[in-house]
Amino acid sequence: MRVSEIFYSIQGEGHNTGIAMVFVRLAGCNLHCSFCDTQYALGPSIGMDEYEIIEQVRRYGAQWVCITGGEPFLQDISLLTSLLRQAGVRIHIETNGTLFYPVACDWLVVSPKQDTEPDLRTLENAHEIKCIINSADDLAGVRRFEEWGMYHSVQPVDNRTDIVKVCVDFIKTNPKWRLSMQLHKLIGID
Repeated sequence: MRVSEIFYSIQGEGHNTGIAMVFVRLAGCNLHCSFCDTQYALGPSIGMDEYEIIEQVRRYGAQWVCITGGEPFLQDISLLTSLLRQAGVRIHIETNGTLFYPVACDWLVVSPKQDTEPDLRTLENAHEIKCIINSADDLAGVRRFEEWGMYHSVQPVDNRTDIVKVCVDFIKTNPKWRLSMQLHKLIGID
């Protein structure tokens, strides 16, 4: 597998904010968002097989693993998720939603991007919809995702205060939505 990095921290975004997780960041993405905060995941990667990844994950003793990217569904993650399940680890996956991959997980976050159309099958399996907001215009289409997932959040790009205000105003008139901040950036951790 092409791996960008593996590290242990807390989930900094969305519904599972604050939970300790091992992050397995896979390399590569099928989108090139101007606001991407993990551009490095598009660059050089480490070749690891699933057993090597599991060995590193086990070192931390965490109950949760977040498989993210880039875009994790660009790679076949079925053996990895199967091994994680066998190890008794809960699986959290973050995807842009444009690709469908039938994989069992405990928490699937679909983060649709502007000017892309998520795969309906991925939306149907989502536990959470998290829309990244770069301007007030980005809020225009988010309500179309309300029929999928149990939790819906808007997240200002880079915790920008001007966009936080726009998101809060949106939430006040659309209470099905929540505010997601990038806690890890606010407190200065990975």
